[in-house]
Parts: sequence; C-alpha cells; structure tokens
Amino acid sequence: MGTVTVSGGMIIIIAWITLIEFDQYPESKRMRIMNKIITSPDYLMLAALMPVGIILNTYGSFLNNFWLATSGTALIFLQGMIIAFLFWNRKRWKSILLFFIIGLTSLTYLITFLLLS
Repeated sequence: MGTVTVSGGMIIIIAWITLIEFDQYPESKRMRIMNKIITSPDYLMLAALMPVGIILNTYGSFLNNFWLATSGTALIFLQGMIIAFLFWNRKRWKSILLFFIIGLTSLTYLITFLLLS
C-alpha cells in the first residue's frame, strides 16, 4: 500500500463526511439536490472543484511541477472549506471537525512547503 498525501487524506475525509450527510436525506430531497446541482452553473462549478483539484494535483505530481500540484490542493481545500460552511447550520460538529482537519492539514502542508524550499 502506498503513502497517503495530505491532499489524498483531505479527499477521503471530505468525501466521506459529505456522502454520509447526503445519505441521511430522504430520496425526494436527494433528487432535488441533484437537480439543483445539474441545472445551476454555480453549484456545478462548486461540485467540480474537487475533481479538477484531483486532476491538477495528479498532473503536478507526475510532471514534478510544484505549483500545479499546489493549485490542485488549493482547490481541494477550498471545497472542503465551502462544505464546512454549508454544514454549519445542519450538523455543527461535522463542520467543526472539517475546519479542524482542514486547519491541521493546511499547517502540515505549510510546514512541508517551508522545509522543502
């Protein structure tokens, strides 16, 4: 089994918490959410932050381009922050958990950046 990067850990945590929350909605509410995402360009761009971030991060890692990988990670962090804000009124403890994890991983990423430069 390979190593887990900071970005990979963030992807796993954000996706896991979001899918658990989405699963708790009834089927009718899930369909309304999906239709809202499909019909609204703003929500579609918000949903695309993580896949675009994953692609940029992967290409940056393969091409050994630090700034491309960092921009992909920034998109993943941005989506995590937006999801944490969205959870604030529904499940505050999940929002606080996401803010804590994002802060901790940001600190880890910053320390790694400072040590490598």
